[in-house]
Amino acid sequence: MPIRHPFSFALALAGAIACSELLAVADAAEAPGPGADMRDLKPAPTKPAAVQVKRPEVTLRPSAGVVAVGAPVTFDVSSSVNGFGHLYVLSASGRVQVWLENAPIAAGQRLVFPTGEMGIKATAPTGREDLMLIVTRDRINGFFGYEGTNVPRLLDYSQAAFKKRLTERFDDMPHAQWGYARTSVDVVERLASSSGWGVGAGSGSGGNAPASLWAGQWEQD
Repeated sequence: MPIRHPFSFALALAGAIACSELLAVADAAEAPGPGADMRDLKPAPTKPAAVQVKRPEVTLRPSAGVVAVGAPVTFDVSSSVNGFGHLYVLSASGRVQVWLENAPIAAGQRLVFPTGEMGIKATAPTGREDLMLIVTRDRINGFFGYEGTNVPRLLDYSQAAFKKRLTERFDDMPHAQWGYARTSVDVVERLASSSGWGVGAGSGSGGNAPASLWAGQWEQD
């Protein structure tokens, strides 16, 4: 058996101890501490981009922008979505009317209001009649509940109070769920007659006019 020099043996032992200490330090550096975050990076599916639902497009056009007292008037209406129509009127007399509420309306069709034997005719006082057609994708709890109305109804509201209530009904509804259009008709003198809008035979063609009584109603929408 070969005899090793004691000094050589001491060097070998010292080297082995040093190596073991280095390995222990390396292991300690790699090991997570007690407060370390043990989560790993994991692949996750990419979220699809949010689909932007377009706001309904609504049209409301009178058969004439200026109508003499006693003359009939009709309105072309349309919607880009299937839904329900709500037609409100602010009259020169200061009254507020609901001509339609929760009335079904089909997408992409040009409709005429009113239909059938009933029509709308202009009656005194002369002045501007301002109209707004709102179309919602679903029924609303309107001024006449979810059933609504298909015939003109008078509301016991001042115009200012009505506009406030209308704003409250739609302010929290996402724009993708409803759209609106406004128009107006100027009623001019021809013959003496009773006040307000009346119901009679209706027909006519052409024209449009800006609204004024609706000023401030959703102007920023």
